[in-house]
Amino acid sequence: MHAIRDGLWRAPLPSPERRIEVAVIGSGLAGLAVAALLRDRDLLVFERETEPGGVAKSARWRDVDYALGSAYIVDLSEPFSEFYETLGLAPRAVGEPVDRVLSGVGGEGDPRGGRWRNAYGALKALLRRLADGPDFPTIPIARASESALALDRLSLFDFLRGEHIGGELFGLLDAYCLSALGAPAAEISAYAGVNFLSEINTSIYAFPRGNAASARAMAARISRAGEGRIVTGAAVYAIEPADEGYARVGWFDALHPAAPRCLEARWAVVAAPYFFAGRILRGVDPAVTAKMTSLRQGSYLVANCCFEGPPPDLRYDNWALGAQSFSDAVNATAVVPAAERPKDHSVLTVYAPFRDPRAGRARLLAGDRAALAAPIVEELRRFLPEAFGGARLVEARLTRWGHHHLIAAPGIVATMRALPKRFGNVLLAHSDGQGMPAVESAIVEALSAVETIKKG
Repeated sequence: MHAIRDGLWRAPLPSPERRIEVAVIGSGLAGLAVAALLRDRDLLVFERETEPGGVAKSARWRDVDYALGSAYIVDLSEPFSEFYETLGLAPRAVGEPVDRVLSGVGGEGDPRGGRWRNAYGALKALLRRLADGPDFPTIPIARASESALALDRLSLFDFLRGEHIGGELFGLLDAYCLSALGAPAAEISAYAGVNFLSEINTSIYAFPRGNAASARAMAARISRAGEGRIVTGAAVYAIEPADEGYARVGWFDALHPAAPRCLEARWAVVAAPYFFAGRILRGVDPAVTAKMTSLRQGSYLVANCCFEGPPPDLRYDNWALGAQSFSDAVNATAVVPAAERPKDHSVLTVYAPFRDPRAGRARLLAGDRAALAAPIVEELRRFLPEAFGGARLVEARLTRWGHHHLIAAPGIVATMRALPKRFGNVLLAHSDGQGMPAVESAIVEALSAVETIKKG
């Protein structure tokens, strides 16, 4: 797959084995949403990994479910609430207070309630004013006003400094932007930054498995309409669009790359990150695919730290101010009703984005798990000593994301609005299309592709 990504592997397509109506390439949230909404069609979903979900996967330690990546949602307006209802999901608001900021200095409380009170209040007031006005930087980006689009030309850092937001907040904002958007505030579009940061004035919603709950509900909905519709271990290496007739999709069993296969589809939906989609699309404008493959992706590590002993009383999300090896730690049981939480074990989901994505990918590829985990655990002891007070760290389970998500750099919204999402009967449907790595982005992109297919 790295050879395909790097343009070093271009096998020809063999003769097609069969025809189907819809082929979905990628089973992250967008791909699963497309297939779930078209479940009555003759379709197949191709997934390179051994299970669907993309970055919305989960695992379990003892009886604690925890996220391996994407953890919570924010927007329950239309069309998102209707979508969750279709899946039979009832998102639960995370209890207040949702989070806290950790300084790493013993005895020092959350600075937002002390020395940052005025600056943080000014930030909340600014975001509230923007959210209540007509120029909020919205998802979908196609609906953005000209004033909102002007934010995309600025970095979040420059925008907030221009609004006289106190500089003392930028350590926290950098941690937030790294965790959610792939880079520090100075490298993030103000459009994306304001959209994401608006959550500090609203409720957030989470499932015990994180967003894997949505992925599993969609996969089950697809399978109920017909077994074998999600093909795992299937690597798509080429897609040839057609203006009329059928697109050709070339793929191989991940264990047998020397035996390529092919099918034809009336519609092919590429629900894969743009940096990869641009490599597998054939016969389209090279200037377009060059733009797609030039987009920057963050690299990321998630460490689920499993503890035996009495769980500490932690907020849902815990931000480490100035930590070098991780940005925040989510309490995996905070979304479980209090009466159902375990009394003698717990899990912390620790998010560790790399500030230099290329260096991060090199370290992830090297695979030295002990070297990756050690600095995270060391800083976790400093910032969250209460997690270790009466408990013992049993294991740090590492999940590696070499291309975690799109970096929402300044200009990203303009770039994504300009890029085509249809090439004959091949459609792009991935959160990248909204320029922001959000669940809402994935759903919007899926709904757009489904509407096009239904219109024929």
